[in-house]
Amino acid sequence: MGKINILQPNVFNMLEAGEVVERPSSVVKELVENSLDAGATEVYIDIELGGTRKIQVSDNGIGIAREDLRSAFLPHATSKLSSISDLDSLATLGFRGEALASIASVSNVTLVSAQKSGNMAAKIVLNGGTVVLESEASRNEGTIITVENLFFNTPARLKFLKKPQSESRYVLDTIRMLVLANPSVSITLRDESGVLLSNEGGSLADAICAVYGAKTLDRMHEIMPVSSGNIKVGGYISACDFTKPNRTYQTVIINGRVVQDATVQTAVEKAYGDYLMKRSYPMFVLDIIMPFDEVDANVHPSKTEVRFLDGHKVFGAVYHAVLNTINKNIKDITYGFSCENPLPTSPSGSVYDGNAVSHSDNTLNLNRIAGTLNPSAPVAAERAEARIEYPVQQRIDTSAFYQGKTAPKNAVYNEFAFLSSDVTLKDRQLSAKMEIDNRSECVNSSNFDEDARVFDGKIIGQAFSTYLLVERDDAIYIIDQHAAHERILYDRIVAGFDVKYSQSLVMPYKLVLTGSEEEYLDGIMPQLEAFGFEIEKNGAAYIINAVPAPVADMNFEKFFGELFENRLSQGEITLVGLLKERLCQQACKAAIKGGEPLSRIQIERVIKNYVDESGNLPAKCPHGRPAVAAVTKRDFEKLFKRVL
Repeated sequence: MGKINILQPNVFNMLEAGEVVERPSSVVKELVENSLDAGATEVYIDIELGGTRKIQVSDNGIGIAREDLRSAFLPHATSKLSSISDLDSLATLGFRGEALASIASVSNVTLVSAQKSGNMAAKIVLNGGTVVLESEASRNEGTIITVENLFFNTPARLKFLKKPQSESRYVLDTIRMLVLANPSVSITLRDESGVLLSNEGGSLADAICAVYGAKTLDRMHEIMPVSSGNIKVGGYISACDFTKPNRTYQTVIINGRVVQDATVQTAVEKAYGDYLMKRSYPMFVLDIIMPFDEVDANVHPSKTEVRFLDGHKVFGAVYHAVLNTINKNIKDITYGFSCENPLPTSPSGSVYDGNAVSHSDNTLNLNRIAGTLNPSAPVAAERAEARIEYPVQQRIDTSAFYQGKTAPKNAVYNEFAFLSSDVTLKDRQLSAKMEIDNRSECVNSSNFDEDARVFDGKIIGQAFSTYLLVERDDAIYIIDQHAAHERILYDRIVAGFDVKYSQSLVMPYKLVLTGSEEEYLDGIMPQLEAFGFEIEKNGAAYIINAVPAPVADMNFEKFFGELFENRLSQGEITLVGLLKERLCQQACKAAIKGGEPLSRIQIERVIKNYVDESGNLPAKCPHGRPAVAAVTKRDFEKLFKRVL
């Protein structure tokens, strides 16, 4: 007797259900997509116990003819596909004809549908895939389908479901994606507690507001519809400083279908570039329209995966659309100063000399102090003051606050000491001398560029030995001294980066690759050889005989691992890009550290070296962490309830 059995229809339907119907959310997805394919403009979804007890989907679509009710539940029965060539122009969400048959085989289903013709509505009831009732019914135009007791006849599948609250969240996540992909359709999800999600139908912005809330929408930038050949990219991306810890909030919509696609996700993240920190991801809703014959949705029964005819073209279209949007929205957001009014300089060209004074209100005029304490001080100080107007800040004697117990630490010179009656003239002169010596030491330091021009801001000071505070116009700039310095050093390293020679390896490194990695390496081999790599193929492996000098002392396994991570981008590679992490580490180690106290003169010198030729401060460090933030006067007024 032969060992090969022909499975009965009820058996293979239940097996197929394992691919299409994973949990209640899968049922909801298939049923709502059927409603959308039927042209519905209103869809209502009701669930009980997370959908395990009951799922009901009601729509106002075109309905199903009475004579088609039985056929609708047969395996591979569909009105959306007649031949394989139809896949090249398929615009519907469903087409395989598996969903209703699979759902009916593992549940109790009741379907009532009516068409526009005005004929009586038709009803069909199935238990475990078997028709138990067909009759007339009463209903307006559209279809209502009720699925009860899901997986009642497959206990193995039933026991793997989670708690009703968890299954309900899965259903909610599914409806969120469907709302974003179909913003013009009114979709409402309800359970025993009430409405979980409702979108009345409108623009994509309305859908994002319904799904994520108005506050989230305020942090999103609209992608102006961009065409790249026959690919159109639209949607919304998050602001550069509004990221998430994972990719959960990334929605890719291709021809109206929500899919998971690494090519699109990589293109978006590459466009953000240095604006992303490690393990942080942008939020986006991308709506991509492209020719149907250039994308294949028939990859998996769930239809959440696609393949592109030309992935490079899709990558480029998404990358440039996102990059243009980012550049457009950050070009006017700059933190900077005017470089047109430098501080007075001495004849020797030094910004600070015996007659110079910082323009900061909180820095004392040393010659003014010396003239007060010593009547024989040079007259040059008086002439200097006659030429320049210095703002005067009223000072308060705070010595009573310390009561001799907690004098300020690391104080080379106490500004308030000059107002204390018990300080001798000798002490004052000594303090002034120490401050002058301290300033001279800072000025003569080779750590700062003497020729850098100054800005038109006012230094307030340093907070927590890490953040520099500067006032300009109606804003306070808070500068992370380490992040900003790291950015400057990184840019200088990159600008001067050059590979002059290759270094032969004493022990050649052997690469054993997967098929996709080998294909990628063959494609970029000319670029790698131009960088200084010497690579030869030896059977199924590649032998690295020489590498550019900066790569020689790196961990090769990590280096090539990161190289192959870039293969999805399908774009031109650069050695600076491949070595970015190492260059970032060099800049990080050389930068001023957080927690390092700076004098006022050092702060000014630091900021002068931070600004570029336009007077702008770096917005991000090379790792994407913010380097500067601004708090406006209005923010302070709102904080203290001066304005509402």
